[in-house]
Amino acid sequence: MEPRSKVIVVTGASNGFGLACARKLAHEGARVVLAARSANTLTAEAARIGREGGIALAVPMDVTSNISVAAAIETALRRFGRIDAVINNAGNGGKLGFWASTDAAHTQAMFDVHVFGMERVSRAVLPTMLAQGSGTIVNIASTVGWVPMPMAAAYCAAKAAVMAFSQSLHGELADKGIAVAVFAPPHMSTDAGKAWPLDAQVFTPEWAADQLVRTLRRGRHRFLAGGSNRLLLAIQRVSPGLAERIMRNMGLRAGAKAIAMS
Repeated sequence: MEPRSKVIVVTGASNGFGLACARKLAHEGARVVLAARSANTLTAEAARIGREGGIALAVPMDVTSNISVAAAIETALRRFGRIDAVINNAGNGGKLGFWASTDAAHTQAMFDVHVFGMERVSRAVLPTMLAQGSGTIVNIASTVGWVPMPMAAAYCAAKAAVMAFSQSLHGELADKGIAVAVFAPPHMSTDAGKAWPLDAQVFTPEWAADQLVRTLRRGRHRFLAGGSNRLLLAIQRVSPGLAERIMRNMGLRAGAKAIAMS
């Protein structure tokens, strides 16, 4: 999909990777809808994109609320008349820690944002895409959805669910002109990324956003950005036990650092 002139909704667009995606897409000529809970921040960022020559609309959206999601999508449709793509990015990995030290509400919150939030937004835009006979849904995944890591059990489980949902939906919608893709960014220098002190290469959100736009242009249905992510997935295919040991050591070390920092 060529972004120019397309209407693209980006959730979680008030900061970090989501904002970087929105800015990159606007720079490439897309009409961008910035969606997140932080209305004032969104308005300021949309105005900034406008001053830089882009076209952006700020719409408050809480992906855990059916009413909020529906209202935001309706606002976008009133402004632009169509939605060509949505980037389901809302959410973060939270703080690393032992699952047994958390309560059920933590797991429920992870799923409500990453899984059910993604489902709510996809369900809200699907009727328009079906009527158009075209559209792209990009769900943001994570390497830990493929190769789970200790100290982030709820997040790993939620991202694994996102990937299974995406693959199934891709099979259902491919013959209707709608693509469903999964994009896994690398470890990034965002506030969410800093909460995970991993012994891994750190990328800027701008670099990852550039990779996402390339993924859109090439029509890929699954892409892991960053060579180490792809290497880990390759190791898992050849030697699952080795991949598990790598992630176990990485997760426990990072979790110990995170606990010491808190």
